[in-house]
Amino acid sequence: MEILTTIFIQPFFDMADDPILFLQVIWEGFVTGILYSLIAFGFVLIFKASGVFNFAQGIMVVFAALTLVGLHENGIPAYIALPITILVMYALAFSVERLVLRPLVNQPDIILFMATIGVTFFLIGFGEFIFGGEPKMMITEELLLPYDSITFFDDMLILQEIDIAASIIAALALIFFALFLGKTKIGIALRAVADDHQAALSVGVSLNTIWVVVWFISGIIALITGIMWG
Repeated sequence: MEILTTIFIQPFFDMADDPILFLQVIWEGFVTGILYSLIAFGFVLIFKASGVFNFAQGIMVVFAALTLVGLHENGIPAYIALPITILVMYALAFSVERLVLRPLVNQPDIILFMATIGVTFFLIGFGEFIFGGEPKMMITEELLLPYDSITFFDDMLILQEIDIAASIIAALALIFFALFLGKTKIGIALRAVADDHQAALSVGVSLNTIWVVVWFISGIIALITGIMWG
């Protein structure tokens, strides 16, 4: 019981004695939470559109960031490496639809889930083969993202500018995708597929196209998250 008290209760008393620490923890938790919300959005998007729990969503974040940094390390400027990485994520979405989802149509959900585990291991191996397995640093400065820190209360409260930028960009991304899903023809078709696959098919919605779109959107979300997380 004493151990549980030390782990779960004592930290709150410590933060009550140090309100600056409390604010620091709240801020860092907020930033982490909003980035996780992006990853969760990618999970939900794919699951609603195809019924597949995408085990590979997390590694897609790593793969997107690794591709961006790897291209830059090979002499490609950041402003060119970024659109190339977006094209790579589209190619990944197209390949997953053609090589993984389409052959497994009408298979049990567990088969599709296992297939995404296979995609995970493929991305790990492919990324290490192409760009190497050594640690890399995100090209924050080259992407014109802020990288300094802002301090308050005699340097006791520290806010990283990249965390502020990450919160703003993540919020804008969520708003953009919400509008995309609610206002565009593709977004409405995606929602129709999520509500009822058979009804969507009966009115001419292409499931294959929708699957490519949702995996591509999830890839873009993964890229944004990877850049912000560094």
